[in-house]
Amino acid sequence: MQSSNASTGSSIPSNYDTDEEDMDQVFAQELAFEINVDQGELKILQETLQAGTSETARDSSVDRESASFATSQAVESSYGKPLSPEEAARAVPPGDEGLIRYALVLPDNFSTNGKLLSGLNKRDFDMENGAIKPRRPSLPITMSDLMTSLTKVTGEDGPRYIFNGVLNGWPSLRQFELIEIDKKRSLGPLTPPDYFHTIKHTWSKYWSSDKEGKEGISPAIRDRSRVYRAKLRGAPWTSLGWSPESPGFLFWYEAQRPEGPRVVYGLNAVKEVGNDLCTMVHMISHRYAHSRESPKDKLTYHSIVLLEWEHGKFSTVVEGAFLNGIGGYKGRSNWYHDKDESITELYKAMPPEMISPWLTTAAELRCYDIEAKNLGEMKVFIQQYTGHNKRFIDPRYTFSHSARLSYRSRSNIAHYLLNYIGRDCGYSELSRNCQTFAADLCSFLAGKKDVVPFHPVNRVEYHNRSHLFLYDSSMFTNRKTLQGRLVK
Repeated sequence: MQSSNASTGSSIPSNYDTDEEDMDQVFAQELAFEINVDQGELKILQETLQAGTSETARDSSVDRESASFATSQAVESSYGKPLSPEEAARAVPPGDEGLIRYALVLPDNFSTNGKLLSGLNKRDFDMENGAIKPRRPSLPITMSDLMTSLTKVTGEDGPRYIFNGVLNGWPSLRQFELIEIDKKRSLGPLTPPDYFHTIKHTWSKYWSSDKEGKEGISPAIRDRSRVYRAKLRGAPWTSLGWSPESPGFLFWYEAQRPEGPRVVYGLNAVKEVGNDLCTMVHMISHRYAHSRESPKDKLTYHSIVLLEWEHGKFSTVVEGAFLNGIGGYKGRSNWYHDKDESITELYKAMPPEMISPWLTTAAELRCYDIEAKNLGEMKVFIQQYTGHNKRFIDPRYTFSHSARLSYRSRSNIAHYLLNYIGRDCGYSELSRNCQTFAADLCSFLAGKKDVVPFHPVNRVEYHNRSHLFLYDSSMFTNRKTLQGRLVK
């Protein structure tokens, strides 16, 4: 709830004297997210980061009301426009339920004469222009941009500091509460307590809303020659979906819609996708194409579910995968011919609130209406893109059955999927992944109890959880949501 005594707020001044002490070379390792890339989709996502981006950082003073932010393709950052205290209190109410992210906080002069500050990842920067690249997973931001985007909101439990803007060009990352600032550790003088308390850690505590904040100490950074990271918490609804109006990490891309393609998500999908009946359900598995496969690549299969409909005009691919894997990958899906176009039709259709860095510890459910009308046509499509330099390797078709569930309309299925992802939004390489989801959904729709994940490795810890499709997840207290979790 909004604090009843929100008081006058202001941005935090950024004109403090700088300490010119050099960054310590011992901890000059890269600061970008460290991600294990031995998994199929994740390996593809990571390769796009390694290749860099053709997008360049733009003027950070762009008006936050600009129409450009209303599209998925906008890459502009926006800073220096703090909300009023009343607006800030409404945008991010008190509470610890929101998603938590880290943003890398840099000195304003992070690049001097074309030389990057020691310890930073060159892939995150446009060295020619001395600018931060947009849409990086480490969410880099300069100290001045952070501090001039904060509003101080005074409430019953002490002051809070609310960020407003567009963080690192991600259209969905708009408002956060600043809850901690950590300083990049340097050996420096071996003086306690800072050194001994953090000897095994890269970061040391600098400011916390629970400690210094409640004591009335501002989060302003005085030693502006160092690298910091800001711990940011979103509004409570951010752990439940892409918007407060339509919770649920499920989206449905209606690519074959006569009026034109669109993406609907969350509860709105239940209302919008229609009532055509599902007739057949199939499980399809494949490896991701790589020019050179590692031993683990040869064991890593992605499984999807193909649904056929009574109208016979198209079919639908349903898959479970990393949360924001499509939004963070510019709408590139293997199930459409235009995947390699600079701007895909899916990317155009995605609302900006879905464009966010992907998370490897959480899942989303995706539904794609595709041109193939049935399994036979789907096999033709897959064969067209099978090969080490294409999309798929070793496609397998291991389950086909009529859909026998009594209530099996598109709207019904959207509701089942929301129930399922609402009970457990986690992702695990062995026990909670695309293969276990595909087995659960095929078993549920076909009424078969002997359906298992494709690969034997994924069967070791598998327990059928098709019952999760049936029950309203909001009525369970022990569901595994993202509330208050640090995501990566």
